[in-house]
Amino acid sequence: MIFCKWLFPDFVVFEDSVILEMKFDEPAFRVWLDHFSGDKAGVERMLNHTHLYDVFSGCGSAVDEVVFEQLSNVLAMSWRMVLKAQFPDRSFHVEAINSDQEYGPVVTFHEMRATVSMSMTSG
Repeated sequence: MIFCKWLFPDFVVFEDSVILEMKFDEPAFRVWLDHFSGDKAGVERMLNHTHLYDVFSGCGSAVDEVVFEQLSNVLAMSWRMVLKAQFPDRSFHVEAINSDQEYGPVVTFHEMRATVSMSMTSG
C-alpha cells in the first residue's frame, strides 16, 4: 500500500517548482535554491532525488539488484504519467539512474524550463 504513494505521488507546487509532497521541506528548498543560484531545475532534481534503497530499506539484501533497477524504471514511467496528468501544460524530465556513483538506483525529475539567453545589441 505504501508503495502506491511512490507510484502515484502527490506534489507540492512551491515558488513555481514541483516537488514530491513526501520530500518537500521549505527550509531545504531555500538552502538548495541558494546553492543552485536560483536554478529551480537544480532544486527540483535535488529534492525529488529518491534512492530506492531508502524506499525499500526493510528488504535488506534479500532482494536482487536487478529488481531495484527494474523498480526504478517502473517508478520513473509512473512519475512521467502522473506529472503529465497533473501538469499537462508543463514538461518534465524524469530519469531512472542506475550508476555505481549512486547509492543504488535513483529516480528524480525536474521541469524542463525554457532558457533565456541575453544578447547584447550595439547601438
